[in-house]
Amino acid sequence: MQHGESEINTLCRVLEVSKREIQTREGKKKVIVHGIIADDTAKLPFVSGEEREELVKDNVVLIENAYARRWKGLLTLYTGKDTTVRVIEEDIGYPAYTELITPKRRAIRDIVRCGGAFDRIVEGDIVAISGEADKKVLIVDDGTGALFLELRKGESEGLISFGSPIRARGNVVHSEKGYVLMADEVTIRGEKFILNEMKNFLCRYT
Repeated sequence: MQHGESEINTLCRVLEVSKREIQTREGKKKVIVHGIIADDTAKLPFVSGEEREELVKDNVVLIENAYARRWKGLLTLYTGKDTTVRVIEEDIGYPAYTELITPKRRAIRDIVRCGGAFDRIVEGDIVAISGEADKKVLIVDDGTGALFLELRKGESEGLISFGSPIRARGNVVHSEKGYVLMADEVTIRGEKFILNEMKNFLCRYT
């Protein structure tokens, strides 16, 4: 899916569903349904402007005539008045909830090609660090491409240095400066891995 694309049909499993009440410009109250859907290629946030009984956690649904827009830099699927949602009750061997909820690793090149990603794992090396101590700009490269890295929790930032091999989980959003991995979890991979990979790293950047 791409930003601005319409008439989207997708078969997916509903992973999370929440509701919130908003007030329209006319002063009326309205319920918005939002959550996460997934297939075997990706997870994606969704927003429905009306309550739909089909959008229940763990349901496999066929969504037809939806459209995609970015919300805060993250690609999101929207259902409108002309969108239909149908529960697929027959056994079609669709991936299970536990399989789809687990984040998967993906190459940066593929993430950029898709216009971002939701809840993905990226593994790569820190190839640039700039900025002030309280506001570092990090760039991670996995050999297929590079992303800015922003840590939502700052605990790991002091441990990360140039060349650090990291494993990060989060959302990749589009911003004015490019694609940014908003990482909720960041770990520095072990010494054994560093020794095995350092030669490749140095070949790329020395």
